[in-house]
Amino acid sequence: MEQISIRGLVVRETPVGEYDKLLTVITEEMGRIVISGKAVRSLKSKHMAATQLFCYSNFILRKSRGYYYISDSALTESFFGLRTDLDRLSLASYLCDVAAEMAVEGIGDEELLRLTLNTLYALANHKHIPLAQVKAAFELRSAAIEGFLPNLTACDVCGADPESVPKLSLDVMNGRLLCGDCLRNVRHTDDLVDEGTAHIYLRLTPAVLKAMRYTVESPVGKFLSFTLAESDMPIFSKVCEKYLLNHIEHGFYTLDFYKSLL
Repeated sequence: MEQISIRGLVVRETPVGEYDKLLTVITEEMGRIVISGKAVRSLKSKHMAATQLFCYSNFILRKSRGYYYISDSALTESFFGLRTDLDRLSLASYLCDVAAEMAVEGIGDEELLRLTLNTLYALANHKHIPLAQVKAAFELRSAAIEGFLPNLTACDVCGADPESVPKLSLDVMNGRLLCGDCLRNVRHTDDLVDEGTAHIYLRLTPAVLKAMRYTVESPVGKFLSFTLAESDMPIFSKVCEKYLLNHIEHGFYTLDFYKSLL
């Protein structure tokens, strides 16, 4: 019987029967995998600690008939601080849902795993970082990692430097910047608009654009190391959320629950 040793982050858990559950785990080597946890919900299970949501654990897995089962496990990090604050707990649940959506089965994704781990650590330990900033930065960075990177260097039509134009917008569906003049032309010129494409244009401030650039360009371990004025944070939050959700093409019930708490 094939056995593998792997370390992964539990990003989703689905109860099965009275004591079992299915675990969705993101790993560096294998991307997203689903593990069958037999009796792991029992108080007597030696695997209970390592198989909780948000836990980063070492697993010894055996593969049988196409399914992975736990032979042994050891908890590495539980991010316990998340469990003491409902807002942080609900936001972490949403971000893990996004990570589970982005990860691909059978294809390793070290950067997405590191991004998710760093974000959970920040939520659990860095209470000075606004939750809106953590959420938005994760949304934009995860989209960039998985191939939805917007072009934030210049106006996509005329090439104008964003710092030299008074008005700037993000064309959400096409992942590009548009200056004020080009946005007006795009809206009224048929040959500049893709047929059948929804059009969402969101106004940016210079500070929000700078934060977006930093979010996608900085080392993953420092992607939250920036500050935004209180007046800019709602814009940053709206832009990043809409950008991610419109490219994924669906919402998340965990996001709806998080918003209900605010």
